[in-house]
Amino acid sequence: MATSRPPPTYVLPTTVSRPISLDPSAPGTIMRSALLIEALSNFLGGIPMIFLTRPLLSLISSETPSPLAVSLTQWLGGLICGLAAPLLLAYPDTKRAMESRTTVYWTLGAGEGALVPVMLWQYMSQGNGSGLPGGFLLGAAGVLAATAAWRLWVMLARPEWMGRYREEGAKEE
Repeated sequence: MATSRPPPTYVLPTTVSRPISLDPSAPGTIMRSALLIEALSNFLGGIPMIFLTRPLLSLISSETPSPLAVSLTQWLGGLICGLAAPLLLAYPDTKRAMESRTTVYWTLGAGEGALVPVMLWQYMSQGNGSGLPGGFLLGAAGVLAATAAWRLWVMLARPEWMGRYREEGAKEE
């Protein structure tokens, strides 16, 4: 007679994880600082887009902003603030947070990688009717390209900055 095996145990992911020990040679301090700075920057940039939309748009263009421009700017501000959430969730020194840092960086980098060519295309096509001055498009593309380059450099050249850990009670190999 065959022995029955207990059913497999499945883990429900949560933001809480078992205790870990940080690798002293790669504690993730630089990444945690970068995540916090970027999340703060998102709030500092996104909140004015939501609540100070017209004054902000007047810095970009001398034309009176249309209701559509105001609405889309507020939506973009909300999105930018919302993108602080994965950055903050990747901040703690927990197993789940540390494991999410790579995904967060690749995902945000993909968004930047999509926006930069669009901004440059708008700049190059001058008469595209985007309503955005060329200098603004180049500046915004430059900021996003620099941020994407930072992410790429960290991911490929300095992955240890993401941090390394060992689960408490795990056997040494």
